[in-house]
Amino acid sequence: MLGIDSAGEGRDERTMTRVVVRLAGVVQPVTRVFQQETVTIGTATDCDIVIEAGETGLPVDQRMISLRRRDGVYRVEAVSAGIEVTRSGETIAVGEIIQDGDTFFFGATGVRVRFFTLTGEMTSDLTADDAPITEKLALGNAVLARAATSRPVLSEARSRRLIPRTDVAIVFIKQLVRELFAEIPRRVLYAILGIVAFLVLTFLYFNTLSLLVTRSNSKAIEEMKQTLGETRQEIDKIREELRQARDESATVRSSLALPENVARDYGHGVCVVYGTYVFVDPRAGREVRFKEQVGSDNPIGQNGELNLTPDGNGRLYEVEFIGTGFLARQGLILTNRHVVHAWEEDDLAALIRTRGYRPRLKDLFAYFPKVQQPFPLKLIEATPTHDVALCSFDQGENQLPILPLEENPEAVIIGQQVVLIGYPSGLEGLVARFTDRGRSTTRNFGNQSFRSQLDDLSGNSRIRPQASQGYITDVSPQLTYDARTDEGGSGGPVFGSSGRVIGINQAILLNSQATTTFGVPIRYGIDLLKKYAGAE
Repeated sequence: MLGIDSAGEGRDERTMTRVVVRLAGVVQPVTRVFQQETVTIGTATDCDIVIEAGETGLPVDQRMISLRRRDGVYRVEAVSAGIEVTRSGETIAVGEIIQDGDTFFFGATGVRVRFFTLTGEMTSDLTADDAPITEKLALGNAVLARAATSRPVLSEARSRRLIPRTDVAIVFIKQLVRELFAEIPRRVLYAILGIVAFLVLTFLYFNTLSLLVTRSNSKAIEEMKQTLGETRQEIDKIREELRQARDESATVRSSLALPENVARDYGHGVCVVYGTYVFVDPRAGREVRFKEQVGSDNPIGQNGELNLTPDGNGRLYEVEFIGTGFLARQGLILTNRHVVHAWEEDDLAALIRTRGYRPRLKDLFAYFPKVQQPFPLKLIEATPTHDVALCSFDQGENQLPILPLEENPEAVIIGQQVVLIGYPSGLEGLVARFTDRGRSTTRNFGNQSFRSQLDDLSGNSRIRPQASQGYITDVSPQLTYDARTDEGGSGGPVFGSSGRVIGINQAILLNSQATTTFGVPIRYGIDLLKKYAGAE
């Protein structure tokens, strides 16, 4: 039930003399003002507010609600049991006071009755002679008086019931407009209608004229648009041609400058890989030596027999080798497996291995340009399938450029320019570049001639790599290109047109009339670096 404070209820009982009843939710809403003692609402024809049963679905010929004024307020005297009448979701009880703004709902039919109270102050100026207009003005007074006076403090549910009162004001305004409209002379109405018709026709005339003018000019506008579109296309075509020309020019300049830029920026990160290996008799567990103190360095005697034995009296049999490597990460060098396992590409070593002797890597060093002392290398891993080896060394405080690696395989395409950096001619090429003597051999047995000459070159800052360029002719399963190199260039970096390393130089086809060189894709070196980083 609706709750109000006792002071508010008492005030309503002293002042309320009339009630405004608004029937809504029907085809023809009805608003009435009552001041008699009893007010009835229902489908019966003798009710003060009659609801049409046929259009609402309510029971026929019944009094739904009866109100009676007592002590200055209207109360619910009777409620029909044939349909549920509610207020704010609660069932109406007999004896409840009708409050200002109450709305009663008749079941789920949508029919509703709203009540507005009129105090004696609101109707005090009306006399018996004003009875014909009492109902019309009383309704307006109720709306205006309620807007001007302050509201009593009510509960939240009661406040919501007081808000929707605009429909009463609308009914009053509509009635007032009808009466004012009836007082206007017909001649004035005809004049107003004529003016309105003239304005409408004028508006239609100018709009029609504007439409005709627009249509007459549409063809010219379309032709102008087409001309502008063709002009823009020509301009865009010229711009695209200029852009392509600039790109081609930039590509040519970059291609011409690539070898110089790569050698300048990363040449000091490409090293000479020098090492020695010996053979060990697995049965005796000792390194093999020459049988006698002879001057010859050939392990094969004149009679074709092997001149090596673990029990020999001669010097230790050592084999020197040279290749190329490059700095791929701080303190890490990438090269070929066959560079650090030089015996795998040596026919003489293969013959010695058939006698049961096993090769063993003894020394491994890296000579970098502008670094006067070699770095001892430690072989971390040499992959058996992809001819890639990873070595580590203590770089210390030496500042060496780390070569950038191309991690996108799709960046390597046929026809791309490549640049090789390395030491293709080995020690012989280094010596020949700085002396007038064309001496030195590609192989020395049983001595340290390679090591001593490299130490001399390094001490005089004469370790300098060579660069050559060419173009990729194939990319699968390994890189193929026509850049010139030689045996000493194995393990060197292969730079792509992006300026990053795309492969590791591996081999050269010597029997071909044209230069054909092969390289290992750099992704295998990157995999080895990642594996080592994971192990760390």
